[in-house]
Amino acid sequence: MSEPKTAPAGGFKKALMVFNPAAGRGRLRRLEAVLDGLGALGCRYELFRTAMPGDAENAARMAIDGGFDLLVAAGGDGTVNELANGLAAADSQLPLAFLPLGTANVLAAEIGLAATPKAVLAMIGGGRRRSIRLGRVDGRHFLLMASAGLDAAVVRHVDLVLKRHTGQLAYAVEALRQTLAYDFPPFAVTIDGAAFEARMVVVCKARCYGGPFLAAPKADLSEPRFEVILLEDGGLKALLRYGLGLVSGRLPVTAGVRIVPGRRVAIDGPLGAPVQADGDLVAALPIEASLSDRSITLVTP
Repeated sequence: MSEPKTAPAGGFKKALMVFNPAAGRGRLRRLEAVLDGLGALGCRYELFRTAMPGDAENAARMAIDGGFDLLVAAGGDGTVNELANGLAAADSQLPLAFLPLGTANVLAAEIGLAATPKAVLAMIGGGRRRSIRLGRVDGRHFLLMASAGLDAAVVRHVDLVLKRHTGQLAYAVEALRQTLAYDFPPFAVTIDGAAFEARMVVVCKARCYGGPFLAAPKADLSEPRFEVILLEDGGLKALLRYGLGLVSGRLPVTAGVRIVPGRRVAIDGPLGAPVQADGDLVAALPIEASLSDRSITLVTP
């Protein structure tokens, strides 16, 4: 544990840094720079390395019980998700900060956080806090989104070894494989009692999707509602249209796209079809996504 040298940054005196070594390549230098910066700013820290799923949730409980006043997720969106689940299970408002070391880092894009030690330290030093209302699906909480369709199939089948060594390239390779083989089955979707049909469904708490791409501009992490993206057409031509709409920032006005606000979303389709949340598999169809009564406190720029 480091020893404090000056007044604590952002009012934080003791931080638990939860590091996912599998988050991606070349991340140790950024991690070490942030740890050095915390020590220089007077915030003591301990480092917790995850080794398997569930470790980050255990780390959250350890931070709550261990007198820490700051929790830092050093990894990707999945690491943040696990820590949020640990905090939500304990109904704790222990502040959570993010050091983006993952593949997509959607949360960083959502809150306007650059993936540099300087930006992360400035955020922690500022100590600005925001209450984030969580979603819930099949007993798991999520911050950003939950979805069924092609993207969930990609998450299910992506090569984890390739992901660790190449990051986003692993998803691109698996997305190409799935695009050539996926049959785009129809999903029956019910949003606050209204019925819809789609070939892919994304239940959004966040505006961004897949990284920095704006997908649901009216979504708000703090608000008690979802923005549900319904991709109504299947097939390669439709997928190309959606992809162009996403990268150009025009997905909401792309043909075959409907965005519906709601608080409770039921999705039915092929039994056992995968459902992902915040980039990790969490469930299989049929599912219901709803707003949780739990929130977390996020440190933001």
